[in-house]
Amino acid sequence: MNTRLVGMIILMCAASMLTINAHATDKPHKKMTLSEKGEQARIESAELEQSQLQKARDAANATAEREQKVLAKHEANDWEAQQLEKAQAQSEQRLTREQKYLQQAQEAAAQTRKIPKETSDPAQSE
Repeated sequence: MNTRLVGMIILMCAASMLTINAHATDKPHKKMTLSEKGEQARIESAELEQSQLQKARDAANATAEREQKVLAKHEANDWEAQQLEKAQAQSEQRLTREQKYLQQAQEAAAQTRKIPKETSDPAQSE
């Protein structure tokens, strides 16, 4: 039991030493002068500006792609409109033709039919 306790204590000490050593190797926090802070702010500002410009370019490209999709869809609708106009024109032609045939039939029905009379009656000739 004692050996186990001693082993745990040694392990804890080693882990704490490694943790302390890791903190000691970190960069020491050095106080920056005002000009250094200004220079760092300019650098960060330029980086931020570049990232914002890239985002704006990406958004512009996405907008252009959406516009192309809308235009393509609109052109498809133009094709549909043309097909609809053609179908309507054909329907009107068909109705006009039907009306013409109906009028001709009515005129023909209205005409008096002249059945040629035979000069001789077949009953009389016998």
